[in-house]
Amino acid sequence: MRKPERKISIQISAKEQRAPGNPVAQNPLLRKGGAHIRAKSADRFDSKQQTRKAAREWDNSRG
Repeated sequence: MRKPERKISIQISAKEQRAPGNPVAQNPLLRKGGAHIRAKSADRFDSKQQTRKAAREWDNSRG
């Protein structure tokens, strides 16, 4: 004869109990967001622009 299985009660907080408003927003893939930072390509472009500007100013100062 088998023993009857015990039922384990788990306490669930009120926050976990309520149904999500938008199930799409709960997708873990959508949690990738964060602070908006500047792209590395933009930083590279800026350094190129500054180099070109410095070269133009140097060339113009030579007369």
